Formats: sequence, C-alpha cells, structure tokens
Amino acid sequence: MSYHIYNTRGIVLAERPLRDADRIYTIFTRDLGLVRASATGVRKDLSKLRGHIEPFSVADVSLVRGREYWRLTSTELVYDLKTLFDKNHESFLIFAKNLSLLEKLVAGEDKHIKLFDDIISLIKFAAKERVVTIDWEALEILVALKILFNLGYLSEEDIPNKVLGGEPDDEVLSMVLADKKSLIKAINHGIESSQLG
Repeated sequence: MSYHIYNTRGIVLAERPLRDADRIYTIFTRDLGLVRASATGVRKDLSKLRGHIEPFSVADVSLVRGREYWRLTSTELVYDLKTLFDKNHESFLIFAKNLSLLEKLVAGEDKHIKLFDDIISLIKFAAKERVVTIDWEALEILVALKILFNLGYLSEEDIPNKVLGGEPDDEVLSMVLADKKSLIKAINHGIESSQLG
C-alpha cells in the first residue's frame, strides 16, 4: 500500500508526549491548515527528527495521513524563534504568546495561506538585524490584529487599510501606536467574538 507524502512549511505551535519516546506536534502549516502529527521515537538520541522540530520553530515537514494523527516522516528546521530572537527575549515572548492564540483560534485543517504568510513576514521583519528599536508593544498589537483579521474575527472597518496590507515596516508600527487605543479595543472585541474571552 502506498501513501501520499505531503510536503509543506509549518510553524510548530506545541508538543506533547505520546508513549515513551514519541510526541504529538501541533503544526500550523501553509498548505494543510492546523494539523496534529505524531513523530515516532523522536525523544531517542538517535532519532533523525530530533532537534529538527521544536515548539516555536518554523520547519519544512513531510507528512503522511494516519488514522488518528498525521505522521511526520521528515523535517528540516528553517529557523527556531528562540535562537532567532536570542538577543531579544521580549520579541520571542510576543510571538510565543500570539502563536498560542493561533493554536486556539484555527479550526482544523482549513488552509489559511494569507495568515501563514503574514506571520512569517512579521517574524522575518522582527528578526532583521537592521531593526534595532522596534516598539514591541506595537508589534504585539500588529501580530494579534493579523491573526484575528485573517480568521474573520475582525473586519476591514476595524483596522486601517495600511495596517492590513503589505509588508510590515516602521511606518506601519507607527500607525499602530498612533491608533493603539482603538486597535486594542478591536482586538478585545475580536477575542470576545471568538468565544475565548
């Protein structure tokens, strides 16, 4: 019996142990949506997957559909947020907090390509060496806005057009700060309408 292997990029949101040496990973993928995937023997020292997939990392993953969970057949680490932001712990905490929001809000295996691309774009922006003085509060607001908007919990009327479109930059962060009070109100409203709040 042959199995179809799906190759996609994913953001690893969480892990939990399964049996002695296995783990279940929650991965937000670009092409398959939110999946739960088992990795056999990943906790063993000789595992080929060990070190290539950790929570709060971005990885290229190969998956096979299983009965209960997807099964990870191979992974290649693209970058680990803990390492990427090793010089700025605050930025890591911002993404960790918002990625846990993402895990709670994304329902099943629906594709959210725009959301995936927006999050990767925000991670790359925050990680650029030239960005020395980001207003971390503005970045946190922007990440939450993008998640809530892309998942339908906020509308275009809730967020200025320049904040929604295009690549993140210092001008966008300044706009977020200038409109901080109403944007935080919109975020709270979006979280309430998601029934998390």
